[in-house]
Amino acid sequence: MDMTTLHYFYFGLAAFLVGVTKTSVGGVGILAVLLMALAIPGKASPGVLLPMLITADVMAVIYYRRSCQWDILLKLMPLSLVGVGIGYVILRAAPDTDFERIIGWTILAMLALDFGMTEAVRKHMRGRVMTAIAGVLAGGASMVANAAGPIFGVYMLQMGLTKAAFVGTRSWFFLVLNILKVPFAAKLGLITVPSLTLNLTFLPVIFVGAIVGYKVLKYINIELFKWLIRITALFAALRLILF
Repeated sequence: MDMTTLHYFYFGLAAFLVGVTKTSVGGVGILAVLLMALAIPGKASPGVLLPMLITADVMAVIYYRRSCQWDILLKLMPLSLVGVGIGYVILRAAPDTDFERIIGWTILAMLALDFGMTEAVRKHMRGRVMTAIAGVLAGGASMVANAAGPIFGVYMLQMGLTKAAFVGTRSWFFLVLNILKVPFAAKLGLITVPSLTLNLTFLPVIFVGAIVGYKVLKYINIELFKWLIRITALFAALRLILF
């Protein structure tokens, strides 16, 4: 991979944010997706990011392994796998030259979903229909751009969970989902020996990010944090689409 110093900076920052988001309340993961798209243009971006996410997922599960709400996980996972299949079809058909825009539009769609949630909709998020929609969308967005975090977050916020239960359930969900995505990504040629070598190089950065995320979780102002991430993600997505 032909990368400049700036590209390595984007990659390193993405690796750090992957670790942080997996062991804290989330949110910065969407920035990791965008940074990786800047560092590795084209369809290779999600494939390079996937092993990093799995590494951070394992660390998060170690920290929060006893906090998972398995009933929620079992409801979402089957339909999320349907979404992964749909995302795989989209990836096979999408032109490589337009992929940064696809990621940008996916992020904007996730932000619109977050902003567009009315109280009436939020009250029904636990229903079967909304669970099915959240599961399929999460699987599809995850396969296409590793961008299922906002969908999963919006769904999970309606469950009234504690911080630990929220992070624990999310950690197990994405660990299982990301592992199941590996054969699809490999078949598409998105995971290669050079990409895995790059992953290994930045492995310590992921570990540092995961430790930081775990340590700062209890100090985070959730609402302020969410708004900062939304605004940053909006500008970053527009940059991918327009330039």
